Amino acid sequence: MNIIYSTRNFVLRLSYRFIAKPLVFLWEPEDAHDKLKSLGKFMSSNFLFRGISRLLFSYRNQRLNTVVDGIQYDNPIGLSAGFDKDGELTKMYPCISFGFAELGSFTGQVCPGNPGRRLWRLKKSKSILVWYGLNNQGAERIAQRLAKARFKLPIGISAAKTNNTDCFDIDRSIADYMTTYRAFRDIGDYYTINISCPNTQDGEPFADPDNLGKLFEAINRERVPNKPVYVKIAADMSIDEVNSIVDTVLRYKIDGMVLANLTKPRDNPEVFKDEVPYPKGAMSGLPLQKIATNLVRHIHQRAQGKITLIAVGGIFTARDAYEKITSGAHLCQMITGMIFDGPQVMAEINQGLVKYLKKDGLNTISEAVGLRNPLDERFASPLLQQHSDTGRITSITGKKAA
Repeated sequence: MNIIYSTRNFVLRLSYRFIAKPLVFLWEPEDAHDKLKSLGKFMSSNFLFRGISRLLFSYRNQRLNTVVDGIQYDNPIGLSAGFDKDGELTKMYPCISFGFAELGSFTGQVCPGNPGRRLWRLKKSKSILVWYGLNNQGAERIAQRLAKARFKLPIGISAAKTNNTDCFDIDRSIADYMTTYRAFRDIGDYYTINISCPNTQDGEPFADPDNLGKLFEAINRERVPNKPVYVKIAADMSIDEVNSIVDTVLRYKIDGMVLANLTKPRDNPEVFKDEVPYPKGAMSGLPLQKIATNLVRHIHQRAQGKITLIAVGGIFTARDAYEKITSGAHLCQMITGMIFDGPQVMAEINQGLVKYLKKDGLNTISEAVGLRNPLDERFASPLLQQHSDTGRITSITGKKAA
């Protein structure tokens, strides 16, 4: 059976690389996203098309089944927030080998996002430059539409603050988050509190531990039983900033962290600066890969394995995902790998994860969590390298920013 899956995925990869991708990349990125989203809605509109999608793109193996914070996942590879901003494709995700999907980010108010062009492909950097600004239809409208939905896989709800002013007011901002939190009280399986969107007018004020603590206090007062809460942090932070957030997460008994949001080109040594077309925005994909992995390694140590870690950034292959899992991630999320390598890539990754598990003599994916964290040594041997000038988390090779 593995030979059949491998052959199918190989044919699909070649078809995407040489036929579909060149055509899709002729469109402007946001137009391509909208067109492919419409195709996904059509393909998920009835059982026949969903069946065809499963035949082409699905892969299942019991070794990948895992339970995280009481939620059962068929596999650890999920869709990251930022792709399905209005929660319109939930019927399609199980058909293409996703184990879960995070929707949004949703905001308390309707949010048009930033004006003008908002997406660019950076082919040499294998990245997408994003300047969306949290465009979505607003939490209450989306929740009303999804209230009667029956999801076939775990669904995360990403909540962010409406991007409508450059003036930060903590009470209004917390109220905005809580509007989304309440709207999805009975929808979805977990929450992610996104405090890290790099494309908003007022920056990232909840990276401050005092502000973050007040937000967590508001959430804890209305905590939904058996529904985990995670917090998504920025990529380009100093180790001291990361540590203060981790300590705040532990103090308020938040269930885990999503690592990490987009990275800014000026801070990243992995970016081909000559292809960055716009001074604003932040990048997904390969430039985020090492940052996300090292955040997982560091926070796994800092929190002594006590919280759930979801890794997102630069996952293109099973090796990328397995590195993050063996570094301490319980789950992984992706978008950019699907854009550059095709919709069969999730099946490829899951099949590859099974091969790694067999190679390591493991029966389940949960046994691999933290297996090769170079920081672990039972949480006593920090090996993380830093930028000497900025203190930012970077590659364990010690490569410094240009």
